Amino acid sequence: MQTDSVNYALLNCAIMKFIKLLLITTVVAGGISGCVRNYGKEYKLDDKHNVYYKGEGVDEAQAKKLAGYLKEMEYFQDSINSTVQLVKVKDTFNLNFVVDESKIVNGLENNFLILGAAISEVVFNNAPVTIQLTNDKLEPFKNLGYAKPVSDFNK
Repeated sequence: MQTDSVNYALLNCAIMKFIKLLLITTVVAGGISGCVRNYGKEYKLDDKHNVYYKGEGVDEAQAKKLAGYLKEMEYFQDSINSTVQLVKVKDTFNLNFVVDESKIVNGLENNFLILGAAISEVVFNNAPVTIQLTNDKLEPFKNLGYAKPVSDFNK
């Protein structure tokens, strides 16, 4: 059990370090409008950060918990507009991160998977999580697949 606590602490430290790099890729998503497309219902954490959510069994409480965790991990920062879409299909939570494709650098994709693993554990009780990178219209340009659970990192 102590090893799990150490692994989780190391994971949180790693997440905090790369979040700042992720912010470089975040797109100002003010142009996203739920009226134009079916992005889902919108949960606004504040004026700059929102989570669109849709799918069977997904609700505002889960979107709020996700937004709170992204704020805690400093993915949502006060100086940058950020949007994430949460889509639940069966038992899987699909997370779509709005990013600037031109600013994706080597290694950054793996960091999104690490963040997804932490989100699976902390926000969604270890439910499967997939990660996609999208443009500002929530159109995917890179499917990163399933985020490996934190408990599997040492395997």
